[in-house]
Amino acid sequence: MSAIPYDSIVDNIDQVSVDGAVVNVSWKCPASGRVIGSSTATMAADPSITARVGASVKRSIASELIYGAARIVSGLIGGAAGRVISNAVYTAAGDINTRAVANVDYSEASRREAIALAFESVKSSFEWNDSRRQYVAPTSASRAADV
Repeated sequence: MSAIPYDSIVDNIDQVSVDGAVVNVSWKCPASGRVIGSSTATMAADPSITARVGASVKRSIASELIYGAARIVSGLIGGAAGRVISNAVYTAAGDINTRAVANVDYSEASRREAIALAFESVKSSFEWNDSRRQYVAPTSASRAADV
């Protein structure tokens, strides 16, 4: 778990993209708007019973819809051509089903936690500003004061 609360870095987020369990974040200075860097983190599946049941329900619904449509399409054509089309439809259905349920194990809370973890690797590019209550990129004046 990250020591940095998500709410304290939300203004530093420039862009977020999710690829499976990997969260890619581009970071900016909220004072200047300047992009500072990017980092990644991996989401952990939400372990709560509610989330696990919800993921299971989503998987079941997606599977029934996709394979139900595949059964209908494959049943429309008979013979050898029907078998070839049926195989192609079921292969496509498997791929669609995999993509459809790829992220059901992750919740908004697990995404936010991964974003906070990703910030840890770029934190040194920022400094906490008490008056703004935000992490900002150091200015040349604050760097000179550190020297």
